[in-house]
Amino acid sequence: MKKKKISNTPGTTSVWETWRNAGSEVYKQDGSEPPLWDDTSLPDEKPGRVPKVAKFTAQERIIKPFFSPGDGVFHNDGGFGETRLNRSTYEFVRTQCLYSIEGQQRYAKAVETGKKPPIQFPADSIEVKAAWIDFADPQGDGSVPPIPPERRATYYTADFQGKTFGLVALHILTKDLKNWFWATFRHKDAPVDDAETPDTYGPPSEIRGTVWENYRLGGVQADFTLPTGEPTLLSDHYVEFNFLKTSCMTCHATAAISSQIATSSSGKKFTGIPNGQALAVCSIMPDAQDAGLALCRQLLGNAAFEPGTNNLVMKRGVPDPTWFQKNGKSFYMQTDFVWSIPFRGKSEGTATAPPARCNW
Repeated sequence: MKKKKISNTPGTTSVWETWRNAGSEVYKQDGSEPPLWDDTSLPDEKPGRVPKVAKFTAQERIIKPFFSPGDGVFHNDGGFGETRLNRSTYEFVRTQCLYSIEGQQRYAKAVETGKKPPIQFPADSIEVKAAWIDFADPQGDGSVPPIPPERRATYYTADFQGKTFGLVALHILTKDLKNWFWATFRHKDAPVDDAETPDTYGPPSEIRGTVWENYRLGGVQADFTLPTGEPTLLSDHYVEFNFLKTSCMTCHATAAISSQIATSSSGKKFTGIPNGQALAVCSIMPDAQDAGLALCRQLLGNAAFEPGTNNLVMKRGVPDPTWFQKNGKSFYMQTDFVWSIPFRGKSEGTATAPPARCNW
């Protein structure tokens, strides 16, 4: 990746915005193979290309970033984000045919028969998740007033269909470590989550005088637990809204596939662990609104709680091996913490057969 000088011009230095969009370019609606990295034929996306300011007039020099509002705008609910994959991550998902439900099933069967190894992304893999707010309706439900014009200038912005959006949070996952390295950044005006870790280092000098100096490090994560055995926490007010004080690593560890395709009550096909994310949330924060205490008791069992209370006997940061079992035997295989695979994978259509390499 080319090193680019950080500036105040939106869209010219944010390399992550030119990466493949998970929602529209990787996990396609018909479950078909995504294009080659340099193929920019899909609409509205220009992966791998950074806008060149020199081609524009003075009035056009404020270049707007590529933007996926369907994924990334906050609407008073958590568990969302505009997810983008760098080339290494994208190529792995594409070449290993993990972009479709059936492809995931075939891969899992190949692992069971020894034809494929367990999923392990290359060391230079990166995935980011961006959260945006609509300046005119920050909460997404009309409950709070618009962001004042003088405060909007402190946000990294994107224009789409006549509206202006501000970047409010950015999650970054890198494969520098075996279990990935996790970091979350938030705008300085965003509410502070109790799970944040104070940044004692401060912003680097390279971002002084740019819009990026208005963003704060919310915390990092490199292991499931502290040396004392307590779970490490990392969450963001917007991205994890309604299930704060949880663990990115624990949640993403439940990202898995299997050799069996199931169908949810809503009709969605999937190969992963039923209620996988809920298990992770319940193991640390059983009264989180999205999970619900009743569901947590059902999933974890009453033995997980202190008698006569709603308190866990032990808050679990490390995943429970039984989560990955079926009928007492190993069944679900992890996708190396990449949740976009089981979450976004679509079923293959009947019109186009998968590539020959996808049949092991």
